[in-house]
Amino acid sequence: MTGPVTRPAAPRTDAERRATYRRLSPLTPVVRGPLLLVAFLGTSWQQLLGQRDRGLVAVLLAGLLVAGAVYGVASWLRTKYWITEEELRIDTGVVVRRSRRIRIDRLQGIDIVQPLLARLFGLAELRFDVASGSDREGTLAFLPHAEALRLRRSLLERRDDLRGPPSVPSAAPTAEEELLLARLDLRRLLVSLALSVEALLFGGLAIATTAALLMTGTEVLAGAVLPAVLGLALTVGRRLTSYYGFSLTSSPAGLHVRRGLTALSSQTINPLRVQGVVVVEPWLWRPLGWARLEVSVAGYRTTDADQVEASSTLVPVAPRAEVLAVVRHVLGSERDVEAVSLAAPPRRARWLAPLGVRTMALGQDPRLLVSRRGVLSRRLDAVPQERVQSLQLTQGPLDRAFGLVRVHVDSPPGPVRVVGEARDRDEAREFVGEAMGHGGAARRLAGWPPAQPRGAATPPTADTSQVNSPNPSGAESSAALPAEDSPAT
Repeated sequence: MTGPVTRPAAPRTDAERRATYRRLSPLTPVVRGPLLLVAFLGTSWQQLLGQRDRGLVAVLLAGLLVAGAVYGVASWLRTKYWITEEELRIDTGVVVRRSRRIRIDRLQGIDIVQPLLARLFGLAELRFDVASGSDREGTLAFLPHAEALRLRRSLLERRDDLRGPPSVPSAAPTAEEELLLARLDLRRLLVSLALSVEALLFGGLAIATTAALLMTGTEVLAGAVLPAVLGLALTVGRRLTSYYGFSLTSSPAGLHVRRGLTALSSQTINPLRVQGVVVVEPWLWRPLGWARLEVSVAGYRTTDADQVEASSTLVPVAPRAEVLAVVRHVLGSERDVEAVSLAAPPRRARWLAPLGVRTMALGQDPRLLVSRRGVLSRRLDAVPQERVQSLQLTQGPLDRAFGLVRVHVDSPPGPVRVVGEARDRDEAREFVGEAMGHGGAARRLAGWPPAQPRGAATPPTADTSQVNSPNPSGAESSAALPAEDSPAT
């Protein structure tokens, strides 16, 4: 088992019989009930308002409240969890029973989230991040906040006991042990949101809609544009509430991200799981010297786009110098992305990318692979050599006509993408060969592949292959990096 598994409820093991089951907070139905009601009203408010008989609407809402309350109490009664020596088991379900089993030694992190209504009752939700590369299926919602903190500390300590002596301690640090790396004040957050593309589109559409209403007096245009205006406003509003009070600190346990206005979130990131970084400079921020830092974290995947953006953003907005200081802290003081020499593409590349050729660059040193690109929004991507999974050379018909190829550095899913556009073919082959040597040396220096947790399967050894020549048919060709396993977890 490599992560949370959902399956019908199974008989309890001897260890689970010895362990006393626990329940969620009795206030859980009270917190979840209004959330379900709001979700229902948000999806069907137009149909409800269209009813002529408002008494029927009141009866429907009352029935929904009663049904929701009954279901919430039943769900709370049927939800139990056990903590054994090696496993966390969560049983849920009213009609269909489900059992989730999470191996404690596979836990990568445990986040604490407090939605607004849960905060009012002093409750919190635990979200378990498991080294399986799948969605976060394991959650406990809701527990008293103090109990959630104790449970997170206990599970992480037990995880480290199962793994053996940890290289990075995960016991909850005290405030004195934490080093403040970045803090976002409200003024800078508001200015950055006002200078975002979404805010400009929102303002432009709002002005255009108002002008059209005043000049034509028709609501047809407003009905077509209003949904887009509201969507952009919600996007900007979500970012405001998500990044309000943002702070990034470092401790022996890892990197701690705390943020949120209506819903508080506390996330811990193990630096060993950071697979790469990207420094983004939107065109409206560049006159102010501001940038954003995003990271790719191994094993974290989710279908919620908002959670993906929030979890990958390590610094929402800060002066570029502060962002680069955080990059050095995350990757290590000996890894300086600005010290890597970057080479521009050949002059003939301007025929394929007349606007972007001036910002394109690619380079490496024994520790980092770095690329720069972007016209309006510039980005600087960097991946440690030992984290690279493969290298690819691709060539389309136009590339082949000019004797150019593209270099792709493959790493785990995330916002980081080191890409060398429009590179000379011979130069790209030499670049790949050099990266293969640096990558192997970096992995040996880092001791990869790492020792596996107890009971974990031994990963297969990657086959060694040579860099292939560009496909003469013209569609695309690739070159895999013949390297050892990269530290994906």
